[in-house]
Amino acid sequence: MNHLLQNMDLDFETAPGARLVTKLALKDGGVDPLGLRQINLDLMDRAIPGINNTTVFIRPYAFMAWAWWKTNDLLSNGGKKDIDSAAAKDFVMRLEIIYAWSHMLAGGRDLPGMAVLRSCMPMEGGGPFTFKGANWETVKKKRQASTSIMDAIQYGPSIKALGFLEQTSIIGVFRPTEQVMPALRAIDAIVSSSTMRHMVDPGVATFRPEEVQCLNNDLPPSQPSDAEREVFRRLFEPGRETGRTDFTRRNDTLALVLEAIDAAPDGLTVPELRTVLASGVLPGGHALVRAGSNDTGLLATWLLMSSLQVRQLQRLALESMLVWIEVMIKTNGGSASTDELVAMALRQAEDFDKDLAGPTVGQLLATLSQRCETHGWPAAAAKGATDLVALSEKLTVAQRGGPGSYETIPGLALSALGYVQAMYSALKREGADDGRLGELGGRSDRFPISLQHRRLLSLAEATVETLWRELIETWVIGQHVRWSVARNGDGTQRLRLALGDSGWLRVHKRLSGPFGPTPDRLLSALSLAAQAGMIVRDDTDVETRFMSGDN
Repeated sequence: MNHLLQNMDLDFETAPGARLVTKLALKDGGVDPLGLRQINLDLMDRAIPGINNTTVFIRPYAFMAWAWWKTNDLLSNGGKKDIDSAAAKDFVMRLEIIYAWSHMLAGGRDLPGMAVLRSCMPMEGGGPFTFKGANWETVKKKRQASTSIMDAIQYGPSIKALGFLEQTSIIGVFRPTEQVMPALRAIDAIVSSSTMRHMVDPGVATFRPEEVQCLNNDLPPSQPSDAEREVFRRLFEPGRETGRTDFTRRNDTLALVLEAIDAAPDGLTVPELRTVLASGVLPGGHALVRAGSNDTGLLATWLLMSSLQVRQLQRLALESMLVWIEVMIKTNGGSASTDELVAMALRQAEDFDKDLAGPTVGQLLATLSQRCETHGWPAAAAKGATDLVALSEKLTVAQRGGPGSYETIPGLALSALGYVQAMYSALKREGADDGRLGELGGRSDRFPISLQHRRLLSLAEATVETLWRELIETWVIGQHVRWSVARNGDGTQRLRLALGDSGWLRVHKRLSGPFGPTPDRLLSALSLAAQAGMIVRDDTDVETRFMSGDN
């Protein structure tokens, strides 16, 4: 009987024809559907190294350095014995979670991982918590997943990059550098006089929410001491004699940003600052970097920051077109051929702006370039219709689906790509590099600005319809399929489009977007500079404004 059943199983497995299978278990995902963002991230890392988009307060730097200082001292008995790495990391995590727990109990949102802590730590009146046993191991595991202050996407890399902590001879164990000790002593003095001073006693493992909460009042994350500010400022804005290129570039970027803020009597919001960096023109009309300046560091930094804003616009234009393709497929009854998509893009772009009809690509690009009027490029990047940052915002808003907004995307995107082309030529004249490692370059599979420039030059005599066909089929759909397949294998369904008998089909029910500019660390850098007393932060308006301390 068993032999007969085995033969039946074999027949079902090998015979041709349809058969029932379990539902394929794939989770929808993918935040970079065209594979374009790595160039943006690389440019950010070159322009403002040592921080990320989550590092906005000074105190977490000093607190974690203090936690390692106390841990090293306590577990080594003042340096008399070796430290166990696992025990050291456990005690540092305990100090961090006590601090974050106190902030959570106070209703704070200035430290990472508040939602995770609410799911696993007692609230007020909820009973004590013991930093031992199974519950403690569960909390550590949840915290380490991505919400620890020392996590790779939080403050961890920056705390080490800025020089608050350095690796010891024991793998996984850190110690504070000598230059940060004034800040650590300031924190130690506060903790020592706090009712939570026993948090550093290894013999005390159980704490009640009511006693922990007072620590947040003693050490609010957003209010560093003068000693912490001074230490951070010296590390954040070091002199060039350090010899470290990352310090030098960050110093140049800060100098450039502070010069722009100094020149604005009313200060600048982050979008306004991005406009200054894109165009190289200060609010009063003067050049951000003076012509003939012998400060090659500032010039190189401006070219980098301007190229980043241009790349933001190029990426956003192409990602917006992916959203547009998805919407048009649905509008067209569930599928759309390339011919149909090209016809729709042509018509909608011309309805948006008659100049986008061409008839040739070369004529289209010339018309868009000439919109700089008397300002010239790159100065036109801050003016009216050619304002790159304003155009990025229009592309973001158009993807949100207001009445008739999707139909504006082809016109906005084509205009954006034309301005990108004009900015490429202008920045090249100023000295920007379009090689693989240059500001305007990058790997060809990431579709850098330099590749777009070459493709548009090759299409100069072609019709705008030909450009739309290449843009839709190659720059968007081909780029998307290539990166969806390249990242396959982890159970995530990244592919959003597929080719059916009647044309392109949507794989996902939800739209890919809306997309916005990649966060570029400027807000983090300005927030830290304000905390360090280098500039003044004003949060009274909808958009945070940063001003010179002299204003």
